[in-house]
Amino acid sequence: MAASLRIIPRGCGIGVKHNRFSYTKLKNHNVSYLNFKRNASVIAGIPKKSFDYCYNLTRQNDYEHFLCSLLIEKNLRAAAIVLRAYNIEIAKVTENVRDPIRGQGRFTFWRETLDEIYNPKGQIPQTPVVQLLNWVANEFKISKIWLSRMIDARESNPASRFNSLEDLDNYYEQVVSSMYYVFLELHGVKDVQADHAASHLGRCYGIVSFLRAIPATASKGNILFPNDLLAKHSVSQEDIRRGKNSKGVSDIVFDIASVANSHLLKARSLKDKVPKNAFPVFLPSVFCDDYLKNLQTVDFNIFEPSINRRRYLFHKLLLQKFRKTY
Repeated sequence: MAASLRIIPRGCGIGVKHNRFSYTKLKNHNVSYLNFKRNASVIAGIPKKSFDYCYNLTRQNDYEHFLCSLLIEKNLRAAAIVLRAYNIEIAKVTENVRDPIRGQGRFTFWRETLDEIYNPKGQIPQTPVVQLLNWVANEFKISKIWLSRMIDARESNPASRFNSLEDLDNYYEQVVSSMYYVFLELHGVKDVQADHAASHLGRCYGIVSFLRAIPATASKGNILFPNDLLAKHSVSQEDIRRGKNSKGVSDIVFDIASVANSHLLKARSLKDKVPKNAFPVFLPSVFCDDYLKNLQTVDFNIFEPSINRRRYLFHKLLLQKFRKTY
């Protein structure tokens, strides 16, 4: 699969030209205006304490998508935060629960919770995320299939280990793209081209997240690179733990980043066919683009410390929003 995808040229970094006119428009923009006003006038009819929990959970655990949520339509922001909080709760099952039996129990809880939410006579557990997910699902007519799909994908691969690059790619289509499909529904978009673009961007963002996590997981002795790439480049897990065969590791990272880049290019190639009101869903492309370009400048050395430092990209999100593009 990977061989047929366009790849990133290796070598020097990609220069970025700044649009002076667009940045001038943003110069005096009051960023604080975009923050949630967490009171009844903005999120009327939902419990403030429950929303505060979702708000803080998302801000602390998924800051990039949190920022994107600040820039969508005002009446959708609270729902976006709740959906992100749901995604975090599902992800935390595999990240925090080491006992497989307990993990299965948590997934079962969420699966049964969705059944109750989509049952008109269902009994809704009174936890903050569930309470507000019930509101979002019914208020905005969110399809159950995508929410269930995220649970099924994470439960099927709790250790996030992959035999092939294709397995990695498909996993993130289920885990990340499914959430982007939900956000298209949140925006009232039902369009095949938008779904197609969301599929590619979800895969890209998922793969970028995977690459970002490699240094932290490797430091704990967990090597998550797909087995087929380890074999292709003659790299052993012990080599990575000991910091050996750096060229082989960079080659693996290059292959994975190339797939992510090809998905980003494909998503962008569809933007002329995607409805304009769907564009806020594609704001995360800013983070994908930035990471892949920076990874290229260090010749795909994923252990370079500067790669994973938090970068201030809110101005780029604003610029993309005002340009109505992605």
